[in-house]
Amino acid sequence: MSIANYLTALDEQRNQLAKNLVTMGVQASENEELNTLVPKVLQIPQTKQDITLFKASIDMLHDYGEKLYTFYNDGYRSLAGFAESYPNFCSEENGYALYYNQADFNWSATIYTQCVTPVALSSAKSILFSYCSGAADAGEMWLVPKSGQSLSPAETAKYIHETIMAGQAVSLSFNWLQTGDNYTTVLIDCGNITSGDYYLAWKAITDNTHPYIRNIKVLEV
Repeated sequence: MSIANYLTALDEQRNQLAKNLVTMGVQASENEELNTLVPKVLQIPQTKQDITLFKASIDMLHDYGEKLYTFYNDGYRSLAGFAESYPNFCSEENGYALYYNQADFNWSATIYTQCVTPVALSSAKSILFSYCSGAADAGEMWLVPKSGQSLSPAETAKYIHETIMAGQAVSLSFNWLQTGDNYTTVLIDCGNITSGDYYLAWKAITDNTHPYIRNIKVLEV
């Protein structure tokens, strides 16, 4: 390539870079030199990443079967193992939602659910919780600081539950709303927590609430 052709190609790339920067929200001009445009790539706003802790779908056991654990009267079980023993809990009939139902558990059973994958949380984060509930009632939800030890998923579930029972978890303000058969989505504020890595856990009861949980995400707001 001749020098003239090389310089022409360089000009075209500079112009395209300027256009791309503008598209990505960075102030730039085709009149700027290449050596001032290139550093502006670092000014491109970073996309906020949502973290999905659970999403009801036909793939939910594949995606979350070992990432969620329960504590019930038969001890700690992975979601995959729990759903195998309690067929209505994540059934196709119920849209693969986590369903704290009376058919499997009878009346007023208490079930703790723990996300054994830690997530980085700060005051800028909120937890999106999508569910339906048959009645309004006080809910209980916690954040448990990540263990400093190397634990298996089952050991992590035990650590989370024991931390909650010892009163050493961070309680989140949460209440079940009466939604009937319709799902509602709430944002649970993390504004008062100390930044760090946490496990999320909650308690559900198979009473009048008998909730279904469809989606749980961590959002930056």
